[in-house]
Amino acid sequence: MPEQPTAIPLAVFHEEPFPELFGLATEAVLSDDGEWVAVSSVLSGLSRVAVYRTADLSCAHVLTVAMETETMAFHPTLPLLAIGFDNGDAYMREGRVVLLEPGSGHRVDLADPQWGVELIRWTDASTLDVTFCAMHDGEEFERSGAVVAREEWLGLAPDALDLSALTRRPLDPSAPLPYPDRDPAPQALQALAERAGLTYEGRGGVRAVAGLSDGRVLATRKHTALECRAPDRTLLWTVPAPSAVGGTRIEVSADERTARVTVPGPDSRTRTGFPLVDTSDGTVLDSPSVPFSAALSARTDGVWAIRDTYDRSSEKEGPDPNTRVFAADGTPLATVHEPDRYDLVPVDARRCPELLYGRRRRDVIALDPRSGAETTLFPLEPFRVDRPLGRAVYVSDAGGPALLHGWTELVRRAFPTGDVVWTLPLSSGAEGSGLKSITVVDLDAHAGVLHALCTDGTLLSVDAADGTVLDRRPLPPYGPLSVHAAPDGTVLVGTAAGRILRY
Repeated sequence: MPEQPTAIPLAVFHEEPFPELFGLATEAVLSDDGEWVAVSSVLSGLSRVAVYRTADLSCAHVLTVAMETETMAFHPTLPLLAIGFDNGDAYMREGRVVLLEPGSGHRVDLADPQWGVELIRWTDASTLDVTFCAMHDGEEFERSGAVVAREEWLGLAPDALDLSALTRRPLDPSAPLPYPDRDPAPQALQALAERAGLTYEGRGGVRAVAGLSDGRVLATRKHTALECRAPDRTLLWTVPAPSAVGGTRIEVSADERTARVTVPGPDSRTRTGFPLVDTSDGTVLDSPSVPFSAALSARTDGVWAIRDTYDRSSEKEGPDPNTRVFAADGTPLATVHEPDRYDLVPVDARRCPELLYGRRRRDVIALDPRSGAETTLFPLEPFRVDRPLGRAVYVSDAGGPALLHGWTELVRRAFPTGDVVWTLPLSSGAEGSGLKSITVVDLDAHAGVLHALCTDGTLLSVDAADGTVLDRRPLPPYGPLSVHAAPDGTVLVGTAAGRILRY
């Protein structure tokens, strides 16, 4: 099936070149004639290679592969790019070589079911040298090399080469490989952008975004706890973060005058901050923090809570409370100590009047912010005990109060009884997507419409009352990370590339 055209956003915030990357360039390779640049990037087990025209930095091709890009090399005289991939598995190694002609788009994929590809080099115009690697039982590392010599490399048929049938020579697994000497990818891209009269900082990772009633947009990104942009996309102010992770969650107060942000420290295991920021000018009004990794939950009245999320493995659980509740101004209200803190898991619920948690293997409960007392609401399905309900948002409409939530399906559930009103599976559109299953990345609701950001790269909008699909918008390949339904009815999508899309 031909690919659907991507939905054109109403506006784009933070426009930088190279948005097809996942916000992190790992390697950049220039063709010998200077006409093309290939850039690799990796996010959540997916690898992406984007090929750009250096003349105007327009994107010619995007390849997405469920392996890690290990090596890239342009042919010395032909318009041909060789890319090597490795799945990194210690027990079931796999690899792939992709030969891509950037001018015509002709592509050949060559798979190896037992060896990963570690290095590719063109030793001359006729010869491709490939270094393979493998692991045996997760312990023994092995390396081999093979040479492919051909007079004609363009327009190859899919069966022109068989990687597994190549004659291989054993290589010393401890010997250094002859990697090419190249500038770091961010530095190379910055130079290309400057040559084109543009800027490139590579500060992507918009893990949270929020629209305000006056059209301003709040967002987090790399090295940034919170930033604010005007409706015309101008950057108004920014609050720096102590680490490259930046902010990860935004909770805007009901009057929109302040926003509480989750900000991991340089070592996210030992420090998490929850600054309160004045949305008018970015002034940090309060800077509470805890000496461990923690997750934020919030109610619509401004009450917020944190839960200790540091994985201590076999370390003994201490006596300190692992769930703490605060008033909107940061005043402590209640604490809860769980001997097994993983028995009380926060439900990631937006716009909700209650602090919701999942009791592992049992129920969804509401936590009283002043006493810490629990009210059991409804039982959990056994298959979702590790991540209660997935993403969730509270609504109150003609159908009554409800939780809309999703992971592998979208569900409307009456609140607080938990009775299921409707269910919409997401996998029905997975054919041809290249993904094993479609899941929810993030979701939000406004004015009777539920908007779900999905792993197949679409923004799915459904009627919150009955689950009818209203729209399914294919998004640009920018690595969608977050979504927010703004008060004006538009939908904001934050991306790994750093761009914020308004629909």
